[in-house]
Amino acid sequence: MSTVQTIRGPIESSALGVTLSHEHMGPGAAGMERIPGLFDEEFVLKADLAALAKARAAGIQSIIDLTPFDLGRQISLFAKIADADPGVNIVCATGVYRWVPFYFMGADVDAIAEHFLREIQDGIEGTGIRAGIIKLAWDLEYRLDEGGAFSPRGLLEKTARAAARAAKAGGVPISCHTRAVDRLGEPLLDIFTDEGLDLRAVTIGHTNDSQDLDYITGLAKRGATVGLDRFSQAAEDYVAQRAGIALALAQAGYAAQTSLGHDAAPLMFLGFTRPPNEDCWLLVPEVEVPWLRAHGATEAQIDAMLRGSIRATFEAAAAMLG
Repeated sequence: MSTVQTIRGPIESSALGVTLSHEHMGPGAAGMERIPGLFDEEFVLKADLAALAKARAAGIQSIIDLTPFDLGRQISLFAKIADADPGVNIVCATGVYRWVPFYFMGADVDAIAEHFLREIQDGIEGTGIRAGIIKLAWDLEYRLDEGGAFSPRGLLEKTARAAARAAKAGGVPISCHTRAVDRLGEPLLDIFTDEGLDLRAVTIGHTNDSQDLDYITGLAKRGATVGLDRFSQAAEDYVAQRAGIALALAQAGYAAQTSLGHDAAPLMFLGFTRPPNEDCWLLVPEVEVPWLRAHGATEAQIDAMLRGSIRATFEAAAAMLG
């Protein structure tokens, strides 16, 4: 057992319970609150609280929010959600999104790690809310390698090393948005291994964007948690394809290294006129899990995917502190 930082303070890892591994309260961009018409915090707060109430009623006990500052993390929004006490544990993130911010370009690995570590140990933007996890995002940008250390690939690799060092020093896990069809979990795990990180503290996310079971099971064989956290439809073929990956991992013996989520928010594209989706966190508990049961997944396997897998990443990270 270990301690997990939530936006309402620390809890025991055992209290996480049924956990969605990759979600967002209000993604967008850093500074969006200063652009008229782009971010209405009270509107977003109302939508988040309504969606959290529905998630809680569906049995969700914890949500991992993977919105770092450059993806629009609004610490004032988290503070208001915490004050409202929605009855769902929310873990928020430090880290970086797909395009590494300009002011990290000239910083070395340890300086970036120190920034992450401040948000983990001291709090975010002068508040008492501390990050409980580190977010990285490797996508199409990883293909761009012109410029050496200053290329998008070079910067992504530098921040990955910084994340590994901060994770070891702070005792928190890392969760990664990845372009699964490019098998980007593999070079990430290579870097983490080189940095001496326990791969059990790592989640390679969005992996159900790929159907390559050799790649997917290979991540689990190396010790990482496989994040099957893109789930956005209830169409029969879609569910069979995406939930089928979870079933295959469970049947291969990796249920305890498989986590589930949506990569969703009640207002996924802020600033655009569309109604909130208050059901955004219901497809896993109300569609995917029933499909898994109907197709032979055991209760122990489902419990491992919903409760055990993410808890284990926090406990493995805490164990690195010695």
